[in-house]
Amino acid sequence: MAVQKAMTTGTNGVMDWFDRNATSPYYSVCEIISPTKKELLFSCNEDSVDNARRILEENISAFEQNGVNTLYALILHPKKDKTGYITMNTPSHAMLKFRPAELEQPIYGVGAYTGGGSNRYEMEKIMEKLNLLENKLAMAEEEEDIVDTPVNPLNAMLHNMAANPQVQEALISGLLGVVGGFLNNGKQMQGVAGINVTAEITEESLQILDSLMKKGVSLDHLRKLDAMPNTKLQSLLIML
Repeated sequence: MAVQKAMTTGTNGVMDWFDRNATSPYYSVCEIISPTKKELLFSCNEDSVDNARRILEENISAFEQNGVNTLYALILHPKKDKTGYITMNTPSHAMLKFRPAELEQPIYGVGAYTGGGSNRYEMEKIMEKLNLLENKLAMAEEEEDIVDTPVNPLNAMLHNMAANPQVQEALISGLLGVVGGFLNNGKQMQGVAGINVTAEITEESLQILDSLMKKGVSLDHLRKLDAMPNTKLQSLLIML
């Protein structure tokens, strides 16, 4: 409707029109309700043009900064009433339809709104939901970038070994005693306390043990192999 159209928007546009058209310091600002109805917002009966202009600029600027986009009318009056005030009945000579702030543009398929309380509230709720969704998506992407390293029993065991030399010696002796039988044709390797095992064999033994445990071989399986008679163990080795 024509009543919804503004002739200018923003403080600068309003003040420029005022400077070009005002012949006196008297004016009123009304909200346009309909083509035939207006409500007085405020008026100025200052006799000083400078004071009147400052009051108008401060008010319109405050509306603009707060995003008020209601349709208003700036009405210029040649003089005050006999009572010394400016009212809706005071004679006028010019009128400007304006909005302090721009109308919001459609966002995500939502139509533009006119600044009414309920429409503005709905738009704010929609934007809150969109921001919440964006935050959740960002958090999900960050969680995908974090790869949890599974706990490896052998890694934990080696960590304990490095922290405690006594545990280190005992574990190496026991493990190499079991695994070493397979590396040395069924003959048990003596532990660290008896024979100087080279670092190369130690590393290879631990790698093989790690691989076996990953494939499902448990310490109980190794204990059973270690408990087998030598002849039976040799038979198993021949089948490998």
